[in-house]
Amino acid sequence: MKGCLSNIVFAVLVVLAFGFSTYVWFSFFVRGKSVSTPNLIGKSASDAKAICSDLGVNLTVDPEHRRNSDRIAAGDVAWQSPTPGTTNLIKRGATIRVELSSGPLILRVPDFAGERAGTAVLRLGQQNLKPGSMSYVDSPQQGVLGADPPKATVVSAQTPVSLLVGVATPAPTFVMPDLIDHPLDQVRPYLESHGLIVSTVKFEAYPGIRDGIIIRQFPLRGAPVSARDPITVVVSRQEETAIVEQPPG
Repeated sequence: MKGCLSNIVFAVLVVLAFGFSTYVWFSFFVRGKSVSTPNLIGKSASDAKAICSDLGVNLTVDPEHRRNSDRIAAGDVAWQSPTPGTTNLIKRGATIRVELSSGPLILRVPDFAGERAGTAVLRLGQQNLKPGSMSYVDSPQQGVLGADPPKATVVSAQTPVSLLVGVATPAPTFVMPDLIDHPLDQVRPYLESHGLIVSTVKFEAYPGIRDGIIIRQFPLRGAPVSARDPITVVVSRQEETAIVEQPPG
């Protein structure tokens, strides 16, 4: 029994000795050559360099990248790698890389002149702004005519921007008259006086009706029609032919 107890005590002493030696080795040979990563965020570049010099580590300032920050003044450290902390050890002679602040993000309302409404809304999202109200007005100039706030105005993120958009003036709309049984040479000038154009004339033989009389039409009587709509008529002729008369160019 005593022998067994002695063995247990010996084993415990061996474990304690091993743990103590490991701690001593880590503290003096590993930890002794490492330091806690300093917190350089918010420090000026010169102060950060001095801190690193005192700890025996190097500092590299990224010359190509800067970060916007509402809390850190322009020119001070806004980001670092490795991250700071007492549990984050860095070896002496190692390098800490930092990026400096460029100050708060300055947003300006873009110039949307002449752009389509959809393109302007897309650009607002890309600029961290929001589309506000959208107003449309008949105008010979198409696209965005103006913005509120106006272009180049300095605004904060997610500011709504309202847009005034010019759209084409719709062509006047008429009720399609009944052209059947009327001579083409009289109908055509009448339609043209209202901005309507006979785009296609087809000829077809129709017994009992003299030449030049309209026997079919499209659009039909009563349909809405504007200058943008093609008008087709079929006109009587003694002999049916495949001739199609296009309007004068």
